[in-house]
Amino acid sequence: ELFSTEETKQVLRLSLTEFSLPKFYLLFGISKVKSAAVIAFRSSYRDRSFSPGSYERETFALTSLETVTEALLEIMEACMRDIPTCKWLDQWTELAQKFAFQYNPSLQPRALVVFGCISKRVSHGQIKQIIRILSKGLESCLKGPDNYNSQVLIEATVIALTKLQPLLNK
Repeated sequence: ELFSTEETKQVLRLSLTEFSLPKFYLLFGISKVKSAAVIAFRSSYRDRSFSPGSYERETFALTSLETVTEALLEIMEACMRDIPTCKWLDQWTELAQKFAFQYNPSLQPRALVVFGCISKRVSHGQIKQIIRILSKGLESCLKGPDNYNSQVLIEATVIALTKLQPLLNK
């Protein structure tokens, strides 16, 4: 049996139950359905009425991403206790960092939030990079206040810095 401790099994059971609740559908951006499985397993071959333009796409708020990331982190940490050689968190952190510091209007804000939530340590260099990203977002916002991508980037850097600040040396 992969997960030997009762504590790990309990965390997995509770998490599965929690993710199945309608309140979590909103966090995953699928609140307008009765069941998450309706969206997760919908296929254009089985359901001809489904096409990318046939439903209203919901936005995925960064605060929702923060909540989902923390829930997934709790599950991962519980599983890692039963697998001593597990490197999942290191790999996830590495990927989040890679995308957090690489310009991409769609991925960068989300990666910054995830990086902030899952990091167990942070360097002053990483903080400087995040502050530079914040600075660029603010500059872009000043050029055109209706620049949605800049506002999202600013929000993401603030969330990341808030999460990472306690990890810094005094």
